[in-house]
Amino acid sequence: MMEAKGIAPLVAAVALAAALGSAVAVSLAASAVFEVAPDHPLYPLKRVGEGIRGLSEEEQMKLRWQEYLWMVDKGKGLQYQGVLREFVDKLNSVAPSDRPAEVAEWIRGQQPTFADVQLRLAEEAAGGDQRLRREIERQYACWRENRDMERLRAWLTFFAYRVQRYWEVNELFENIHIVSCIQQVFAGGDPFRRFEELRSAFEELKQKVAAKMGELPREAAERLYRLALEEADLALRARDQNRLGRAVGLMTAAAVHMERALRLTERWFEWERSLLE
Repeated sequence: MMEAKGIAPLVAAVALAAALGSAVAVSLAASAVFEVAPDHPLYPLKRVGEGIRGLSEEEQMKLRWQEYLWMVDKGKGLQYQGVLREFVDKLNSVAPSDRPAEVAEWIRGQQPTFADVQLRLAEEAAGGDQRLRREIERQYACWRENRDMERLRAWLTFFAYRVQRYWEVNELFENIHIVSCIQQVFAGGDPFRRFEELRSAFEELKQKVAAKMGELPREAAERLYRLALEEADLALRARDQNRLGRAVGLMTAAAVHMERALRLTERWFEWERSLLE
């Protein structure tokens, strides 16, 4: 949330720039004050100023995330998904950087914040539905107790499946997770060896999910299962074409989606029972 202490410097800077009679100066002044949030009238000028100042993709990525946190604080996270989408776009643009370990480390450091934001967005999507709110409170308690990110991600998919308003934002956060996994693969040594490890993990997950799909035919899990199979097929084609970067990225995504499908099949009955409480 933008505090009053951030307004005074902004007003002074813009007043000075206006006195100079320069639209460029106004844009630079707005962009220099980071407390200008996406719902502020001067936000478009701030964005113009960022380009003039030559902020790097990584700097813009971190600014978009900070801005999105402000919107979530204001209860406008779903309304301003465009800011989150821009953050994801910037994250993707810096993903093939020369220092994947640093980008992966930054993402790992944000994981608790990502989880908290997703739960707050779920509350926003739930609106006045008290049953959904009680369910979200239980997930908050589980998250605080065990910090199991994979279990939380699977439940958020379960939630998004029932609350379509949340589906799109959940997919954006899934993209963040996949980019993080890809960065860790490239930071961890020989990409070809890691590709084969990912392929082996994917095949093991696929067998487990396939064994459960017959007993639990759920659309959300089936959608992830089909997506994972398509990604794995594309990954193998890319490997055969010696496009190893694309192959690693696709096989990482395939393994992530198959793992999430497995979590859904394992936990679905448990979550459905909790809805009756």
